[in-house]
Amino acid sequence: VALTAQFNKTADTALANVLSIALAASSTYIFEAYLFVDADATGGHKYALDGAVTANSIKYQVNSISNASNLNVINTRLTALAGTTGQAGATGVYTEIVGVIASSAAGSINVQFAQQVASGTSSVLTQSSFRAIKV
Repeated sequence: VALTAQFNKTADTALANVLSIALAASSTYIFEAYLFVDADATGGHKYALDGAVTANSIKYQVNSISNASNLNVINTRLTALAGTTGQAGATGVYTEIVGVIASSAAGSINVQFAQQVASGTSSVLTQSSFRAIKV
């Protein structure tokens, strides 16, 4: 699934669904989210995975690279749905979320986005994408 309209957060730290995929029960998936983000320098950017899917296990890596400095500004491994990671300071960033989930009950898995600090406007840009592959 790809984002066809820019998703904005203005002075808002509450996570909201940006991209969503339905997963089947009793299945294992590898997933990948590729996000193009313009963040307010003060407001920053924050990410999570959440949803109605029931996970027996999940492990995923969130990496954000600053386009200006070419440095990792987020480098976090998470092992539960609804875990969050974020930062403020970098503006143009590229974020990857990659991992594996083993589901016990069917449901959606959502890429969520918000600001790290409520300030200005931070956006996930069009053509950001999310996919899951059943293995």
